[in-house]
Amino acid sequence: MMYTRCPECRTAFRITLAQLKAADGLVRCGRCDAVFRADLHLFAPAEGRAPERPVPAPSDVRPNVVRPRPKPAPRREDIPVVSDASLFQAPRRGLPAPVWALLALLAAATLVAQFGYFYRHELAQVPRLLPALERLCALLECDVRPPLHAVVPELLGTRIAAHPRYANALRLQARFVNRSDRAQPLPLMQVSFTDTGGRLLARRTFTPQEYLAQPADELAPNVVADARLDLTNPDEKASGYEVHLYAPRTRAR
Repeated sequence: MMYTRCPECRTAFRITLAQLKAADGLVRCGRCDAVFRADLHLFAPAEGRAPERPVPAPSDVRPNVVRPRPKPAPRREDIPVVSDASLFQAPRRGLPAPVWALLALLAAATLVAQFGYFYRHELAQVPRLLPALERLCALLECDVRPPLHAVVPELLGTRIAAHPRYANALRLQARFVNRSDRAQPLPLMQVSFTDTGGRLLARRTFTPQEYLAQPADELAPNVVADARLDLTNPDEKASGYEVHLYAPRTRAR
C-alpha cells in the first residue's frame, strides 16, 4: 500500500498504482481540492503516524535515456481524486482554540481599560459608570472628576443695592449651598438686568474667580458660599435683575 500527502493542507491519503498512472502522477486532494504530483510526495508511515516531513519517491531519471514524446496535459476532470482521509492528518501547528479565546478576552479587557482611563472624566458624566471608574482609578492611582451636571448648588437668596462708594454702580450679593452628598465644582453665575418694561438691558456670566473673594475648585457638601459682585448700572435704567447658577460645562442660556 502506498501513501501520499497533499502539499497544501498536509492531509495524507492512500493511493493506488492505477491512480498514479491515470494522469501521469497528478491527483486532486479530496480535502482542499489542490492538484499535485502524488509520486513526488509518496512516503511510508511508521506505526500508523505521519513523519514530520514527507519522503519523496526516488527519481526515475536516467542519463542517456530517450524520453518519449510528451503527452498532452490531462484535463482537470480526468485527474483522479484521492479522498480517503481516514488514515491520518498532519498535526496542525499553532495555539489551541481556548488559548486564542483567552488572549482575545485579555486584549478586549485591555482596550476597555485603556478607553476608560483616557476618557474617565467624560464617562463619569454617566452616573452608572462612576463607581466602576472610581474602582479603576483606585487600582491605577488616578483621579476621576464627579459629574459636573449632576447637582447645581441651590441659590438661597440674592440682594442688590447701590454701591457704597461709586456712583452709577450696584453691589450684588448672593448665597448658595451644595445640597449633594459630594463636593461639586463651583458654578457659573449669570446676572441679567431688565428695565421697567421687562426688556433685557444687559447680561453677563461670571466665574468663581470674579464673584468670590477666595475662590476654590469645589464646594464641599452642605457648605454655604457667599458671592459678591460690583456691577455698573446699565444706562441707569435697570429696575429688575435675575441671577442663575450653571454648572461650569453647561452653556448658559
